[in-house]
Amino acid sequence: MENKDVKGMKISKSAWLVIALLFLLTVISNADKAIIGFASVPIMKELGLTPEQWGVVGSVFFLLYSLSAVLGGTLADRVGTKIVIAGMVVIWSLVQFSTIFVSGFAYLLITRIILGAGEGPSYSLAVTAASKYLPKEKLGLGISIVSVGGPLGVAISAPILMNLIMNFGWRSAFIATGVVGAIWIAAWLWLVKEKKEAKSEPAAVKEKLGAAENGPEIKFSSVLLSKNFLFIALCGFATYWSFTIGLSWLPNYLENIRKLSAEQLQIVVALPWILITLSQILFSTLSDRLFYKTKNVVKGRVFVLGPVLAAGAVCYFLGTLARSNFLSITLLSLGLTFGCITLVLGPAILAELVTKKHQGKIQGWFMAFTSLGGIAGPYVTGILVQHASSPAAGFHSAFQTCALVLLIAGGLAWAVVRPKKAENTAIAEASSL
Repeated sequence: MENKDVKGMKISKSAWLVIALLFLLTVISNADKAIIGFASVPIMKELGLTPEQWGVVGSVFFLLYSLSAVLGGTLADRVGTKIVIAGMVVIWSLVQFSTIFVSGFAYLLITRIILGAGEGPSYSLAVTAASKYLPKEKLGLGISIVSVGGPLGVAISAPILMNLIMNFGWRSAFIATGVVGAIWIAAWLWLVKEKKEAKSEPAAVKEKLGAAENGPEIKFSSVLLSKNFLFIALCGFATYWSFTIGLSWLPNYLENIRKLSAEQLQIVVALPWILITLSQILFSTLSDRLFYKTKNVVKGRVFVLGPVLAAGAVCYFLGTLARSNFLSITLLSLGLTFGCITLVLGPAILAELVTKKHQGKIQGWFMAFTSLGGIAGPYVTGILVQHASSPAAGFHSAFQTCALVLLIAGGLAWAVVRPKKAENTAIAEASSL
């Protein structure tokens, strides 16, 4: 029985291939998002944009993000994740190529809206696809590998894209990411086969879970309106508020307020994304171990999520008080780092709330709520920067506001999120087979 447990917990070669491609998917997706921040100064100068207009540029990316996340998740449950993911990447790669023709504010907004619609389902679909190949005890690790492609993608692409922007103009960076996206689509369609639901779990496990999943099944709408989902979604909202500030505004802050040189920027802008990568691996591994030992999603997941978000809030606040560049950049980077933890632990918690047939929908709705933070964060920051007594004061007010949002979300999740005991019992029983 013990050998079967160990065998069931291993990740297969085909699963590792899918995880690797999904990792690259998030690398490309977040590099696409990050370009706009790296190129913020030259784009604002060329198009004559104000800070408030730039806040709108950052926010409209998420205008259709929520809707497409829900539609993408629902469609994936019906036709499979492989084809939906491929279509999604086709859309955003075409948009990257079209961005080179931008000559005004309105055109830029249109490209950002369409890009957001194309990328809306990306993370939730990547998590859904990954969860089909992974045993529950490895779900945190698998999701973290997929998730760290986001920050690692920004960290890896930062010096490359900024070098392209400085030497060949900001449009060259969009061309480069469009080409990479096209190459990824070919590899995905060639190498990956859709995972059939009937093979997603050993028969004994499916039989054991049958009563829990197919007995008195909880309606999906009830889960969607439950306090557990709503407060995890609030954490996602706070995470994306922080995450999008890092993408849209942090390079601008470092260049215009902290007065870093172009050479320093190429190194420093990668720092928070490297830290996010390391922290997500660390905290997801810790969460997996706690979950494996306790068979309890609250002790293994929720009690990690809440404190880490609160730590992010503290770092953001202290970063606005630091006078030295080194200390301020370090603290703000840690605030951004800890604030991103929901991208790993949020989906792992939600995976326990519904049956497998609803996994795509629950992750899609999660990203829909989460993306609202991406609408609010950049725009609020733009307003604060433009209307403050000085740009520096505006940025610091924006970072402090972000800290408050993280603190409220993390504190409430820590105190309130409590998935039903019956769900944890079903998990424990399945794991004991």
